[in-house]
Amino acid sequence: MQAECPELYPDAQTVEENLVSTEASIRQLAAIMERAKDPRQVELPPSTLAMARSGVQRQIPSAKLMRFYRLGQEHVWQWMFAHITACSCDTSEQTTAIELATGWLFAYTDAAMQRAEQAYETEREAWLRGAAATRAAALQAILAGHERDHQRASTRLRYNVNRHHVGAVAWTESAPQNGDVQSPLSTALTALAQSITAETTLIHPLGSLAVGAWFSRGYAFTADDIEAAQRADRPLDLPRGVRIAVGEPAWGLDGFRSTHIEATHARRVASLTVPHADTITRYRSVAVVALATADPEHALAFVTGVLGSLADNDDTTRRITMTLSAYLEDNRSRNRVADRLSIHPNTVSYRVRQAEELLGRSVDIDTLDLRVALAMLPTLPGLARPRESRSYGQVQSRAL
Repeated sequence: MQAECPELYPDAQTVEENLVSTEASIRQLAAIMERAKDPRQVELPPSTLAMARSGVQRQIPSAKLMRFYRLGQEHVWQWMFAHITACSCDTSEQTTAIELATGWLFAYTDAAMQRAEQAYETEREAWLRGAAATRAAALQAILAGHERDHQRASTRLRYNVNRHHVGAVAWTESAPQNGDVQSPLSTALTALAQSITAETTLIHPLGSLAVGAWFSRGYAFTADDIEAAQRADRPLDLPRGVRIAVGEPAWGLDGFRSTHIEATHARRVASLTVPHADTITRYRSVAVVALATADPEHALAFVTGVLGSLADNDDTTRRITMTLSAYLEDNRSRNRVADRLSIHPNTVSYRVRQAEELLGRSVDIDTLDLRVALAMLPTLPGLARPRESRSYGQVQSRAL
């Protein structure tokens, strides 16, 4: 058996444990035969149940443990066949004995495998619940800034924090018709992990419609790695309705925390701009807006106070604000804005004048306030939504 299933016997201790379990099973088998009991009513010996449960702790797949039973059945049947043929020369007697022994052994093995699988799955569910609870507690401690021990954090997470990380949050605004949220979110995160060539991934649910993830590798992630996932010419093939927010690359325990926090802020901004948000939102691209919208009521008052009627949501006003924003970003260059927006330079001048008329002042006054308000403008519909629909921090806290 050790030669056939070496992964079940990594050391002398497990060999000894299996010997004890196997002997107990063979003695049980003999006792059931001797008393002519129904082999389907078998209850596994405690040592055998313990071996099934330890397989979970050693992360041995259930299929490997079941192969042990199939091999055992084969060896026992060969032993029984040899003794039956040696004890009788009568063909009819041999046939009857072989049929009885085969049927009995199959019934016994089938029942034993069912009991072992039940014990394995029960232990696995408990182990996963415990592992999930331990991971959730570890994440909460790290994200709250309470955990400072790198080694302890890595052990509890089963993920090495002493590496380079990128944090991400994948979410959808509503559950798909089939109710399966986790599959499309996991697919999206897998695609992102491949795009940025991550070596390891840690995934943890943040609620019913969101999943947090950390990607790591032994060498630093670069801005190009993240930007490649956003490239219009090679966009990620994400499931319909799924969006991803990405934090900035960072290192170590502090970086593990900071990149996740940034990803949650990027998600908040993207959710405020739905349905116009990009499929992937990078924190670096929305950092100012994330900071400025931390207090939604204050942010709403600021944008409407600075922009006035420029905050209106009609097509004409949106074209004016888009042009004005580009005009201020490009240091008031009509030609650069014209090239950028594919319009005539005179159109740029006309729209800037329209903006000044709506503002009631020159765009050269309070330019910082104006630029920040314009950057925040896409979030205005989201900021105006009821407060409870924006409580992502509370959802995340409960999830962890």
